Amino acid sequence: MSREKSEKDVRNVPITVRLNEEEHEKLKQCAAACGLSAAGFMRQLCKGTAPQPQPEKEFWELLNTLYEVHSAFKKCVPYYPTAAEICKEIEDFILELQQKTTLPQRFSVEVLTEQGAV
Repeated sequence: MSREKSEKDVRNVPITVRLNEEEHEKLKQCAAACGLSAAGFMRQLCKGTAPQPQPEKEFWELLNTLYEVHSAFKKCVPYYPTAAEICKEIEDFILELQQKTTLPQRFSVEVLTEQGAV
């Protein structure tokens, strides 16, 4: 079953960008670090989001440890009802950590301009 693309989703506007070798390498490295193609990396930037590099193995190990701690507290809830609050805090922390580490982060060109970064 083929999914129809809306006009907004059709990519039919080609662009040409000339880069020197150093810039081209930097673009390829940044895109690869984020698990994206160069085009995908640039599309994210155009959408106002900064792609994040893929986390190191240690990040996923840390998350697994947090899940284990969460699981241990969850087993305590029948005996210590306040453990449910701790579980919720751990869940919120895990979600926030994942979002800030793995999801593209929004940025505003206007704010960057005001800050003198652009």
